[in-house]
Amino acid sequence: MYNKILTYCFYSIIFDFRIMLNTLKNHKRIVMFSAALFATTVLLFGTYSSNGINAQSLEKITIGLNSASFGPLTSNPSVNQVKLLVDYQTKDLSLVHSTINGVMHVYAPNGTQIKTSSYPNGFTITESGIIQFATSFADPNLTSVKTNVTLTDLNKTETLSNTVGSEVSLTP
Repeated sequence: MYNKILTYCFYSIIFDFRIMLNTLKNHKRIVMFSAALFATTVLLFGTYSSNGINAQSLEKITIGLNSASFGPLTSNPSVNQVKLLVDYQTKDLSLVHSTINGVMHVYAPNGTQIKTSSYPNGFTITESGIIQFATSFADPNLTSVKTNVTLTDLNKTETLSNTVGSEVSLTP
């Protein structure tokens, strides 16, 4: 679409200049029209190109949801556990074999944060794999939860991945 607009504007300007050369008495009007057409072209090009630019991803690791479950613990049925398996692919290979961390936020259906959990000492990352996140809580009123998982540096100060969200219903 942009190429058609640019081509049209280019030919319009060429046409305007040919007319201007042939009739000098209308030159002021033609020059003003050409300037307006040129300004419009620059404006359209700026809008088009800024919409077409995708910001380069700052994510060093890409994650995706493998599976999610929410149910009572076998050892203590009055406590429910939410467990996620997250697939990952390391894009920044300098991170391979380094220790990083991840954070899982758990929310009630109304958006209230219930719990945040992470690995106490982090974990070692490879080129790709699966990471398990799990946490438990005793609230018999919750029949579903929402989760967000993000991988971070070991100190949990720098985000290294995209965030993966899920909604999980209680299974007895």
